[in-house]
Amino acid sequence: MRRFLTKAIVIGGLLAPVALATQGCADNETILFVRAVLKLQRGECIAEGDPNSTMLLGGVMDVHFTNTYNAALLVGNQLVQRGSKNQLRTESNRVVLKGAEVTLLTDQEETIAEFTVPGVGFVDVSSGEDPAYGVIATTLIPSGVGVSPGSLYLVEVRAFGETLGGTEVTSAPLRYPIYTCDKCLISYPLEAADPAQLPAYVCTSTEKLEDESPCYVGQDDYIDCRACAATDPACQTPGG
Repeated sequence: MRRFLTKAIVIGGLLAPVALATQGCADNETILFVRAVLKLQRGECIAEGDPNSTMLLGGVMDVHFTNTYNAALLVGNQLVQRGSKNQLRTESNRVVLKGAEVTLLTDQEETIAEFTVPGVGFVDVSSGEDPAYGVIATTLIPSGVGVSPGSLYLVEVRAFGETLGGTEVTSAPLRYPIYTCDKCLISYPLEAADPAQLPAYVCTSTEKLEDESPCYVGQDDYIDCRACAATDPACQTPGG
């Protein structure tokens, strides 16, 4: 099992039945798999290990607001149950998730950075032919990389962990595209225009909004200009 040591990031803020030995490292990447990056819903900002959760096919990162891209990964475990109450045998195939290995690439497949992100998560054993799912939070684009707006980046991410029986497991990689922009995630609703400034559009900063800010400002979801107009000129007027 590989681990990238070039850069470690700590964030505040994993398949057919396979029998494993109780020790050692499992190279079979079908045991653990990353199914998707989950979309966090405004307000709750909770990621659940549910395959019916809304999933993202790609990400958008607005560099005006953020220099990082964080993600909640939906991770599946295909190991079947081995524990037995009748035989007084404990379950060893549950997986404790410990982190993710990330490779950041340009759209031309050139490697920009490789790093390991520590994390916390847990995946139960599969039920019949259906895998069990868990969630682990990770960083796909770290601060300090210096991504450019108007670019497409590719991320390959693997989740890793250890079964309760002591076997290390690593998933196959999930490839996830992220587009970067500058001020593209600011919305300017018609009702937000300050009447005193018409016909010019100036976003009002006096109207109170319900607390529906994006879970990560500058990532994937629009931010209403009224939420930032008081402090950010870019939110006051389109193109500002």
